[in-house]
Amino acid sequence: MRTSANRRAYIYGLPALLLAFVVLWNESWSYWWLSTQWPEHEENGRCDRIIIVADPQLIGYRNEKYGAIARWDSDRYLSTGYGYAKWRFRPNAVIFLGDLFDEGLESNDDEWHETYERFVGIYTIDAGDNSIYIAGDNDIGGESEIISESRRNQFNNYFRNNVTDLKNRYSFSETYLFENQNLKHLTKAQVSIAKIMLTHVPYLVEGYKHTDVGLNMDLILSAHDHTTGIYEYQRSAPRAVLFTRVSDASPTYIKTIGPSEPLIELQTPTCSYR
Repeated sequence: MRTSANRRAYIYGLPALLLAFVVLWNESWSYWWLSTQWPEHEENGRCDRIIIVADPQLIGYRNEKYGAIARWDSDRYLSTGYGYAKWRFRPNAVIFLGDLFDEGLESNDDEWHETYERFVGIYTIDAGDNSIYIAGDNDIGGESEIISESRRNQFNNYFRNNVTDLKNRYSFSETYLFENQNLKHLTKAQVSIAKIMLTHVPYLVEGYKHTDVGLNMDLILSAHDHTTGIYEYQRSAPRAVLFTRVSDASPTYIKTIGPSEPLIELQTPTCSYR
């Protein structure tokens, strides 16, 4: 009898242990392991560490089949990934490149506010760290719908930039290519290390509105397409745009930026698993 009981415990216990390991690996340990594989560079002098968050698209309350379960699962995924990125790279600034909400236009005020409360709980900003937020089409419209001025005002009132430290070294500008081609200056350093333009919509990608608003920049940060790549615009003839695809197997990319260098655009993919 005792042998039979031991055999049953072994038969049922081993799959249970395997299942527990798979769940723990997928839901926790894999994040830690992968984060230890990310390259880290030696700091020679002053080094600004900036995390770029693109298209988190927090799930809303109207279009999700599984409702609360989907929101909980997606929020947990976003929070875990962001937490390990902060732990690994110790950033002094975080830049959010739009489409923060999935249903920013559709939601009512209560739903919008509740999504905002979830957002700031996921994407915590430590005391002293700088942060910049720009809006995307899911937040205020513009791609296939009219831009909502009320949502734009609400977005700007809730998401306040903190550039106390960055403003002394970088000249940041923002543009929204779904409407006009104007630049909104966020910081303007007296002696700027670099002129950086933030845009939700890619600037050098064919198919979007091309203007000269970004040609005097040193670096452009964009999102929107849920893909990643590095674009280099040659400032002299023939003014070609070169593209480098970024993948998990790619080496570390080191680019020199400046007015005498090619204009670099870094397109960042979505951080949502959706």
